[in-house]
Amino acid sequence: MSAMARSHVARFVAAAFVTGAATLPTITLSGQAAVAGSRPAAPLSLTVTSVTPSYASPGQTLTIQGSIANGTGTNLSGLSIRLLSSAVPFTDQTSLEQFTAGTYPIGGMVSGLSPLTIPRLRGKQSVNWQLKLPVNDLQLNCFGVYPLTITASNAAQTVTQSSQVPLPFWPRKAGSCPGAGRPQPFPISWVWPLIDSPHQGPCPGLLDNWLATSLAPGGRLANLVSVGSAYSQKARLTWVIDPALLGSASTMTAAYQVGDSARCTGAKSYPADPRAKTWLSDVARATAGQPVFLTPYADVDLAGLAQYGNSTDLRNAFLDGQRLAAPLLGRKPVPVHVPAGQKQFSAVAWPANGLANPAMLENLGAMRIGTVILAMPSPQPGITPGAVTSVNDGVGTRLKVLLADSTLSRLLASRAVSSGRPGSIFQISQMFLAQTAMIVAEAPATLRPIMVTPPRRWNPNPVLAGDLLTDTSAPWLRPSTVGELTRQPVQPDIAPIVQPRAGGELPRKLLHEVMALDSKVALLASIMVTKDQSLSRAVYDIESARWVGKGVPQAQAMLKRTSKYVSDQFAKLSIGGKQALNVTLGGRNGSVTLSVRNNLSYTVVVGLQVRTSNDTVVARQKSPQAVYTVGPHSSTPLKLSVNATQTGKATLRLRLKSPTGALLPDQPLTMNISVTNLGTVALGIFAAALIIFVIASAAQAIRRHPRTDDDPEAPGEPDAELSKAGSPNEENA
Repeated sequence: MSAMARSHVARFVAAAFVTGAATLPTITLSGQAAVAGSRPAAPLSLTVTSVTPSYASPGQTLTIQGSIANGTGTNLSGLSIRLLSSAVPFTDQTSLEQFTAGTYPIGGMVSGLSPLTIPRLRGKQSVNWQLKLPVNDLQLNCFGVYPLTITASNAAQTVTQSSQVPLPFWPRKAGSCPGAGRPQPFPISWVWPLIDSPHQGPCPGLLDNWLATSLAPGGRLANLVSVGSAYSQKARLTWVIDPALLGSASTMTAAYQVGDSARCTGAKSYPADPRAKTWLSDVARATAGQPVFLTPYADVDLAGLAQYGNSTDLRNAFLDGQRLAAPLLGRKPVPVHVPAGQKQFSAVAWPANGLANPAMLENLGAMRIGTVILAMPSPQPGITPGAVTSVNDGVGTRLKVLLADSTLSRLLASRAVSSGRPGSIFQISQMFLAQTAMIVAEAPATLRPIMVTPPRRWNPNPVLAGDLLTDTSAPWLRPSTVGELTRQPVQPDIAPIVQPRAGGELPRKLLHEVMALDSKVALLASIMVTKDQSLSRAVYDIESARWVGKGVPQAQAMLKRTSKYVSDQFAKLSIGGKQALNVTLGGRNGSVTLSVRNNLSYTVVVGLQVRTSNDTVVARQKSPQAVYTVGPHSSTPLKLSVNATQTGKATLRLRLKSPTGALLPDQPLTMNISVTNLGTVALGIFAAALIIFVIASAAQAIRRHPRTDDDPEAPGEPDAELSKAGSPNEENA
C-alpha cells in the first residue's frame, strides 16, 4: 500500500476513534461469555461477523463488523484493534489458504495505523465493534483477492489475536488494470443434494424415526428444500435426490411402525406425520421445471458394486429408484441425456466420494448414463483446471465428466457450516467467495467452468446456505445448471479420475456376502404371488454409500438382520410338518396324502421335489410340474402315488421348490416307506376262510335234516319230475 493510502486509512480510523459513539455506535457490552464449550477459553478472542459488501469495488465503503471477547476471569485494559492490508493480491489457492490459516508471510502487509482502543473489557465479557473503510483508500486496481487482517492486542502486546478476511476486488471499469481487464464470468454449477441415511429394512415401516425431525420445519432436509426453493432459479441449481428418501417420507404419510425386529415384531406405532406429506409436496414444487437427477435407490456404492461384480444390483437400484420417484415428482421414469426436459430426469451419476474406476464407467456407459460427476484430482501448483472433461466408458462411447472443485468441496464439508455463530457463517461464506474469485484470477483469460458439490448429507446453517447461493451471482461468476455446464469446451483427459481411492468403497467381503443374500432374496421373491419390492430395497440399503468408511459395521448389522429375516421367511414353509414319517403299504401300489403349510402373511406358489433312496419304490405327483398355491396362514393338500416293484423299504425325501425348479432352503421331509405283501396274503386268507365256512355250513345243514323215503317233500333235493317238465310258464307257453 502506498504512503498516501496509509495516510487515508490512518486518518479514517483515527477519526473513528475520536468521534466515539458517532462513528462506532455498536461498541457496547454484549453481556455474553466470550467462549462456549468445554475447551479452555482463549485469553482474547477476535471475530469478524460481516463485511459489507462482501467484495470491494471502487467508490464503495466497506463496513466491517465483529466482536472482541475476554476469555479470562480478570479485566483486560488498553486493548486495541488494528487494520492491516496490502495492495498485492494472492497469486494462487495455496497462498490464499495460507493466509486464512494464519501462516501467510507478513511481508508486504501494512500496519502502523492508529488503533481503535477499548479502555477496559471485563472478564468473560465481549463488545461489538465496527469499522468503515473507503475502498478507494486501499488503492486497488486489478481484479483479484487481497488480504485484509484485523488484529487485537493488549497494551503490552503480550496477548494478541487476529482475524483474516480475504477480500475480492472487482474493478468498475474493464480497463482499470494495466494489461488486464475484467474477466468474462466463469460458469459455476451447484448440485443441491436431498440424500439421507437408509431408514427402511425388509419389514413394513421404518428402522428409526430420525427422519421425522429432519423433515420438520427447521430440520436439515426441510431447510435444504426451503433454501433451495428460494434460490433454485437464480442460482441455477441442479437437484440430486435419493429415491429411498422419498420412499421413507412417503411411508410416514400414513400410520407407520418404527423399530421392527428381524421377525417384524416389537415395533412402535406412530400416526401419519403431516410434515412428511408437506415436505414431499415442497420437494415436488421446488423441483418443478428444474434439472433433477436421481441417485440409485439408497445411493448404493456405484464404484464398489461395479468393482466387485454386482452390476445387477447396480442397474436394478437405478431402475427401482426411477420407478419410485417418477410419480412422486411428476416425471417420466426413464432419464435422458442432459439437458433433459422439464418432465424428465437427467441421466447423470454422482458416485460417493467422486470415486471412479473402469468397471463403474463401463456400467454407466452400458446404462446410457452420459454424464458423471467426479472429484477433481488433488490440486497441483498452478492454474486450477476447468470442470469439464470426458473419458472413455469402455463400451465405445465417451462419458462427459464434471470435476467438482476439491478446494470448495473441503470448505463446504467443514464442521463450521452447521454453526449458527455469525463469525462462522461469515468465515465460510467469505472464503467461498474468495476461492471462486481466486480460481478466476489465476488465469482470467482462460474460461474454466466451476463445479460445486456439497457433502451428500449436507447440513448447512440455512443463513449460510442462502449466503453461498447469493455469492454464486458475484460478477465474476455465471450460475449454470449441470446441463449447461456440459456444453462447455472439454479439457483433455485427466488420468487420475479413473483410479480407485483407498477407503472409497465398501469392502469386498461385505459385498460378496450381499451377493449371496441376493440369491436368497431372488428365490423368495420367485415364490411370491404379489411381489414385494421391500426385499430388494433392503439389500440396496446394505449397499448404500452411506456406510463407506466408518459406517461398515452398520452395513454388517443390516446384512445380518436382513439375512435373518429371509431365513425366517423360508422357515415358515413346510411339507406335512418337519418330522420324519413312517408309512407302511400293504401292497405294491398305494397313495399318501400330505399338505404344504404356509405360515407366512402372504400367498406363495411352490412345487415339490421327490427323491427316493431305492429305485424299486417310485412316488409321483399328479403332474411332475405341479405347483401349489397356498394362501397366508393356511395349508394345501397334495397326494403322492407310490408304486413298488418288490417288497422292501425305501426313504423318500420331499422338498419344496420354486415354480422355476430352484430348491427352497427348507428342511426336507423324510418319509420311510415299507412295502409288504400283507394285502395279497390277507385276501387269500379271507377267500380260504370263506370256502371253509360255506362247506362247514352245508354239512351242518345235512346233519340237521337227513333225507328218507317216507318224506318225499324233503328240502334237501328238488323234485325230479318238475325239473324235467320245466317251469309252469314254460308249460303254459
